[in-house]
Amino acid sequence: MPPVEHVPAPPKPGFRAWWTVGLLCGLYIISYIDRIIPSLLVGPLKQDFNVNDFEIGLLFGGAFAIFYGLLGLPLARVADTRNRKHLVLAGVALWGLCTTFSGIATSYGILVSLRIGLAIGEAALSPAAYSMIGDMFPPERRALPAGIYAAAGSMGGYGSYIVGAAVITALSSGGLADLPFLAGFKLWQLVFFTVGVPGLLLCAVFFLTTREPGRHSAETSTTQPLAEVIAYFRHRWQLYLGLFLGAGGVNLIVFAYGAWAPELFRRTYGWTISQAGFAFGATGIIAAAAGTISFTMLAEFLRKRGRRDGLVLAALLASLTGCTAAIAAPLAPEASQALVGIAIMIFALSGCSNLAVVSVQFIAPGEIRATAIALLFMCTTMIGLGLGPPVVAMLSEGVFSGTGGLAPALSLLAGVTLPLSAGLVMWSRQPYIQQVSRPEQ
Repeated sequence: MPPVEHVPAPPKPGFRAWWTVGLLCGLYIISYIDRIIPSLLVGPLKQDFNVNDFEIGLLFGGAFAIFYGLLGLPLARVADTRNRKHLVLAGVALWGLCTTFSGIATSYGILVSLRIGLAIGEAALSPAAYSMIGDMFPPERRALPAGIYAAAGSMGGYGSYIVGAAVITALSSGGLADLPFLAGFKLWQLVFFTVGVPGLLLCAVFFLTTREPGRHSAETSTTQPLAEVIAYFRHRWQLYLGLFLGAGGVNLIVFAYGAWAPELFRRTYGWTISQAGFAFGATGIIAAAAGTISFTMLAEFLRKRGRRDGLVLAALLASLTGCTAAIAAPLAPEASQALVGIAIMIFALSGCSNLAVVSVQFIAPGEIRATAIALLFMCTTMIGLGLGPPVVAMLSEGVFSGTGGLAPALSLLAGVTLPLSAGLVMWSRQPYIQQVSRPEQ
């Protein structure tokens, strides 16, 4: 692919720019659905593949996170230098096929291999999407579309529980199972089919109706050599290390709950998996959207009041609130109380995660913005998704005994993470102020 032509400045964003953002949001929603749907299928997958909780945790987290995190960086370099639309199309096609074919996997090893393919495909989306958004909107108007895109991912992640629960409910009532072309397929297979195909369809719409935006010459006039990119991050190591690792700690809790919350409600409170899926999904959609927008508005309010560290302060508040709720929620005596605690956790931690992403829009130069986003996602994915689900399974099976081990395992993980994530976010505050104060930024 030849290098993309640089243009003088992004035009005033109109319908085409917002249409592209809308399609990117749709793809992001589907990517999260495909990514976390195994959390609703713990029982059937354990039975059919003869695996334990730890292996399910690896399937949900480790198998995905390692490849998603490591490949995100080289794919982001592609996004910084080549056609981002083509990169998105290739990624969506790969992950859509891997999700669909997961429904006919005949062994745990094959399923893990398809999850790796899913990770490779999804690793291409967000660095390219954020880079495109940065070139379709001027700097002073990037926060809103970037925030909307982030909110779409959160909503898609929690919406997957509703989609999965709906399929399970339909199968249980004899609806979908009565269709001749679905005869012989099991519940978990139908779920993979249901969530895999829509991504391929939306990929076609994206191909036909969008175009690659030009790169903003005020920020990107030449492709940065890799050595200069490394030097840039090395000179600002405290800023990015504190910000990225702090966000990773927050996502450790988010992904741990994402993997095990439905099972928590089933094992601890006696809910069916359909009830847990609908409740957790609906709560997550509302809380994630509200938290993302609310904390973005809080950061903007603080910035307009003269606080150059407004993003960091808002992220710190979100981290403290969300981690505290995550400690208390699984220990609640009633399911409704646990759900309220989880809602507060999702509200705050979704806001914190989004602020970490939005902050990169302000501190990273345009020519390495996709690379910076990929580094952030590498940290949040490998720490959050790579460690969260399997660590909870290890604590539940190895430290706590019985089927009730999920609740104290989730609470303990949040308790350990709280001071670490908050401290790292605060550690990045002063370097953040220095970076946003530089005239070239």
